[in-house]
Amino acid sequence: MKFVEPQVYLIGETKIDLAQLKEMLAAIGGSTASEWFSKTQKASKSEGELLTEVAGRLCYKSFGVGLNPNVTKIRQSSEEYIQNTLSKGDGSIFEHASCTFAFVNVSRVFTHELVRHRVGVAISQESLRYVRPSQLGFWLPPELGDKKAKIKTIIENIEESYRDLEGEFDWENMNFDVKKRITSALRRIAPDGMATSIIWTANHRTIRHVITMRTAEAAEVEIRYVFDKVARVMKEKFPLIYADFEYSELADNTRSWRPKFVKV
Repeated sequence: MKFVEPQVYLIGETKIDLAQLKEMLAAIGGSTASEWFSKTQKASKSEGELLTEVAGRLCYKSFGVGLNPNVTKIRQSSEEYIQNTLSKGDGSIFEHASCTFAFVNVSRVFTHELVRHRVGVAISQESLRYVRPSQLGFWLPPELGDKKAKIKTIIENIEESYRDLEGEFDWENMNFDVKKRITSALRRIAPDGMATSIIWTANHRTIRHVITMRTAEAAEVEIRYVFDKVARVMKEKFPLIYADFEYSELADNTRSWRPKFVKV
């Protein structure tokens, strides 16, 4: 066995077809919308935030004064626009852009918690029906920090028993279907704490919600550890969408993040 640390990788995010977007804006708003886009694109820090703002302004045709007779003034900056949208709780526009994360060396305790969040997500998890582990990885929660040696012995005993049982099968002469069925059966003796990997895609409205829920002080420690990392990434990459998030330091060296505008 080996002790591991959960890792967070932002491996994908929404990209815009800029040529098509320019054509669309010119079609619905002429030079007014085109000028708005040119100015806003230069100042934008991410395409996800840019797409979010386009979606919101489309609803009211608020790319500039004159496009909608009911609109006599507009919010000029993206920061002002998104801040106002968050404060009103108009969360639907934050569903258009998404991010894809790889969570590596997380436990099945973590993944069982994560998959409870179903709305606005896509999930692909390492399958222990097909993957026969070569080594058991284990993250040590801080509550067990002074029991490291004992935990190591327990996991090594489980792994030794697993290897003994694994060795009773003639893997070299099995077809893949039989390997799959035996691998699936053997996983039942592996602990929920063993390390695995999962790909998780979610839109920004969902990510805001999950950060809020899963970094709360009462949250399970590993999922708080992971989504503290997620929150730090999102604050840096998408400073407008997550501008209202503030944190408090907890005793286990994680952060509890809470937005000013909860109902988005």
